[in-house]
Amino acid sequence: MTQNEILEILSKPEIATYFDNISKVHMHTKHYLLLAEEISEQGVAFLQPLKEHRDAYDHLMRIFGLTQKNHNNTDVQANNMDMQAYILDNIKKAFGHEYRAFFDTADWFTYICRRYIRETFEYKAKRKAYSQKYDYEETKQFINTLPLTIAKYREDKDVSKNRADLEVDEVLDYKKTMDKLLEIYIRVQSL
Repeated sequence: MTQNEILEILSKPEIATYFDNISKVHMHTKHYLLLAEEISEQGVAFLQPLKEHRDAYDHLMRIFGLTQKNHNNTDVQANNMDMQAYILDNIKKAFGHEYRAFFDTADWFTYICRRYIRETFEYKAKRKAYSQKYDYEETKQFINTLPLTIAKYREDKDVSKNRADLEVDEVLDYKKTMDKLLEIYIRVQSL
């Protein structure tokens, strides 16, 4: 199989949609992973999302590596329909790894932010300074209910739904929560 034949299969709507969704999820993951690495007080990198990225990359390279395989290979039949199914299967698996990378990153990011905010609010002077500019009670309620919200995201997380559009919606919902938490983190940090 040639790269042009592979690219032709990759341009089919169902497969192209997965590529679009992989890109969306990957870019959100990258954004928050970099933020988490920067705001982590210990300067620690969280390796699990990076492992998921590596695994996603491996599935994509299996597709492009088809040009290196002998057409008599028992893994993949030489006709286009079997090739298309093989490619779609690997695209779905790559998406699954990107999806897990996002959730791993989101869980780590929210933990780091919540811990910093809670530790800062242990000081009465910091709470008072925050209250002069922002609604402390509303923020406190958000922070206190956040573990339940995150647990719900994690409970609902299911890459096997086989509907990348639903999974991207789950990522975007979690992202909204993360953005609100980041806004609070920035406010608290400026005290």
